[in-house]
Amino acid sequence: MIGLVWEAPQSLLGLANLWAQHLLGNVERTERREGRLMVKLRRAGAISLGHFVFWSTTDTRFVRVNPDNDRHEWGHALQSRRLGPLYLPVVGVPSSLRALYAAAQWVITRRPWAGYYRGFPESWADRLGGARRP
Repeated sequence: MIGLVWEAPQSLLGLANLWAQHLLGNVERTERREGRLMVKLRRAGAISLGHFVFWSTTDTRFVRVNPDNDRHEWGHALQSRRLGPLYLPVVGVPSSLRALYAAAQWVITRRPWAGYYRGFPESWADRLGGARRP
């Protein structure tokens, strides 16, 4: 019960995202993992919001993912578990800024940003989740 309160802000956003993904027909499958709902998306996109972990192995224009993308997003779920209400400002904001930078870099160069996973908080998520990068 305390985990629900500890991660309430991001979990509420995750629940709203799950609802939206269902409405869009973008949910391929779901499974439970250690109290989290792992949601594999049909199209590109990935985000971990508290008890809801959304992932895909489909690249975006901005960032290339790999088959370990579920492990990367699992690492974000572990960050959420550790940080609780600080997850959104400590991880969510920097991660969103990295995604915006990747989009801007694509507009300028028409190439995905190869450095997306090399900095905070993405490299930390890879380490926590056991994701391997080529």
